[in-house]
Amino acid sequence: MENNKVAEAKFEEAPTWVCWDIENCPIPKGCKAEEISQKISSALSKLNYRGPISISAYGNMNHIPPSVKKALSSTGVVLNHLHINSRGHYIFDKLSGWVHNRTPDPANLMVISRDESLSYFLSKWQTDKRNVLLAHPPNPSDSFVASAKTTWLWNSLCKNLT
Repeated sequence: MENNKVAEAKFEEAPTWVCWDIENCPIPKGCKAEEISQKISSALSKLNYRGPISISAYGNMNHIPPSVKKALSSTGVVLNHLHINSRGHYIFDKLSGWVHNRTPDPANLMVISRDESLSYFLSKWQTDKRNVLLAHPPNPSDSFVASAKTTWLWNSLCKNLT
């Protein structure tokens, strides 16, 4: 399920923060770690999102090989190690903090996750000043997809875009 809408003019030059649940949405097979940042940037650019992009990945980094962590870090992805029991709550707290403390407006928030419990909050965070984007795994619920203005299948975003 993809819903690729071109950016509204007010969000085209706005900064985009990417919050990536790397544990539940790992790097897809066939995609190189050093290409992830560029694939995300390319997907955004194709929809006229041209502002600065920052990417933060959250998860248990102990399960990720050192070479993959190094490749991600070398492209500007900020890796945040989380213990398994705190991951979901921590990611929600980071998202909430970003929404409530974000200046200047407008801004884009791209979430890469399979956590459908975020649906309600993502839809509430979609405002005149904040734009929510979502990359998700296959077979999401309708409410999860509807919670964001623009959506991608995570695997296709990483594999097919150049």
